[in-house]
Amino acid sequence: MAPSAHSPKIAGQATKHPALVMLRGALVAALVVGVNAAAVSTVAAGVPGLLGALLGLLTVVVFSGAGLLALHLSRKTSPTMQLAVAMASYTGRIAIFGGLLALALNSDGLARHVNLTVLGLVAMVVVMGWMAGEIWAWSRLRVPIYDLDKEVTA
Repeated sequence: MAPSAHSPKIAGQATKHPALVMLRGALVAALVVGVNAAAVSTVAAGVPGLLGALLGLLTVVVFSGAGLLALHLSRKTSPTMQLAVAMASYTGRIAIFGGLLALALNSDGLARHVNLTVLGLVAMVVVMGWMAGEIWAWSRLRVPIYDLDKEVTA
């Protein structure tokens, strides 16, 4: 029986872009957690709570998404280069995040309009949701244990 033309996957076929699948799974989980956290934050802390929650959600999505996007863009390089890209991406994101955090904590204007406690708490909760979604998506990938593209010469 031939696979249907509408079927997105053929049995036994490897996942073509694993980082994008993980990005989609993580993004869905982060948005679900973030939207719920924003609703709770709005009830608990009003508009500053809502703004803090949305800023926390946006921060996690941008920084975590950038890491998976960097891995996707380096997918055709060697494993050593992929590791270098992952490490450089992580180090760069942490440095930028640290700088933005320092600016945010020293900004009176931001503190007047945004509940910084909510921002921090929601960011931590959304990171946990992001990681759970990423792990869930990873566990469903079809990754071959050997390289299917190379011929074996005996």
